[in-house]
Amino acid sequence: MSNLMTEPRFHESGMDAPEVREALETILRDRRSGVLATSQGDVPLCSQMAFAASEDLRSLIVVTPRSTTKYDNMAANPNVSFLVSTVRNAPSDSGEATALTVAASARELAGAEREQAAILFTRKHPELAEFAAAPGSAVMALKVESFTLVDNFQRVTRIVPG
Repeated sequence: MSNLMTEPRFHESGMDAPEVREALETILRDRRSGVLATSQGDVPLCSQMAFAASEDLRSLIVVTPRSTTKYDNMAANPNVSFLVSTVRNAPSDSGEATALTVAASARELAGAEREQAAILFTRKHPELAEFAAAPGSAVMALKVESFTLVDNFQRVTRIVPG
């Protein structure tokens, strides 16, 4: 018999709850990429992106060439979401996979902030160091407004940084 929830269960939590903090740290540490959602007017665009999370989990760092639609979209409308998932495309995913949606505001970093963020990013993705340092690359901070963690198929936890 399946342990999958048949009715959605929703609750809210702060990041100070140990089990919530651990779940966030685990998925953001273990996953190397996620899906960035931007929009151009009413047309959504999703892009697979490498990312790194700040130590306090209040920002995600992504890098993109400035000559991209996603960069233009973030410049025009900084409201984005970023999906990180543990899906493996296996039958067990329904009950075992976790999905984390990050609602955020995107901002290009400059100067010392850019340098620090690029270091954080390349620590997780050393193979992308040259890309992150390139003059044509924008180092973007996605400032977390909220997290939505979905596990056990329909258990939904909304987490707002305090």
